Amino acid sequence: MLMTDRRALVTGACKGLGQYLAASLAAEDWDVTGVGRCPEEQVAAVSNVTYLQADLSRPETSAALSERLDPALDLVVHCAVAYPPARPSGPEPRDLEEVFRVNAFAPYHLTLNLLARKPADRFCSYVVVNSEAIYSADDHSAVYAASKAALRVLTAGLAAGCRSAGAAVSTLLLGPLADRSKLAEIETIAARKGLPASDVVRLFLRRSNPNLVIDEFIDHASCLRSVRYLAELGPTANGMLCKLDGGSSGSLV
Repeated sequence: MLMTDRRALVTGACKGLGQYLAASLAAEDWDVTGVGRCPEEQVAAVSNVTYLQADLSRPETSAALSERLDPALDLVVHCAVAYPPARPSGPEPRDLEEVFRVNAFAPYHLTLNLLARKPADRFCSYVVVNSEAIYSADDHSAVYAASKAALRVLTAGLAAGCRSAGAAVSTLLLGPLADRSKLAEIETIAARKGLPASDVVRLFLRRSNPNLVIDEFIDHASCLRSVRYLAELGPTANGMLCKLDGGSSGSLV
């Protein structure tokens, strides 16, 4: 169904998947507000995208940001993500706090605030981007995985509270994503070994997660189609988990 005056909010919009989704929705005639940590002068201007700088790792940001946003939205996509810095001695307490704040608490509080101010006659879809890291962790990924697991539980709670409330909260759970840094590293390895990049990707995916049944990274265009699908489902998507993870969670999950 063709909609007019469609308004979207995308967090994590200054780079990576968030930037791609914001620009792509704007190209489809959505009026997009993008939120990101990068200063405005470092973010390329895109028609139909209004960019707001906000550091979601700071505890006071979510409430302040909510007051700056018009709550009359049709789609909210939470893409903001943080990783703990690599430290020889392991993560410090402040690292855990910042990662959990960006990855779990900020999308939870921001969604709660937007829901509280949402016009009663305007339906809104909230799509929370999560990661297959919730299914496994090692000493390097435990903090990130734990923050994403917390996000999954908090998202389920938001969905339960949205029943009959003119909103739907769903999760888009992603497997290995084709980001620029990862692709650049693959190209470097492929050139050094004299192999096609596709062969290096295939080997990397099979070694990094034996449950994967795909031989390519998940591309941004597939993520966009999944976001569209969840938004178009309307109230039916409330509480839904859409897995675009290459089977990495295993066959019984």
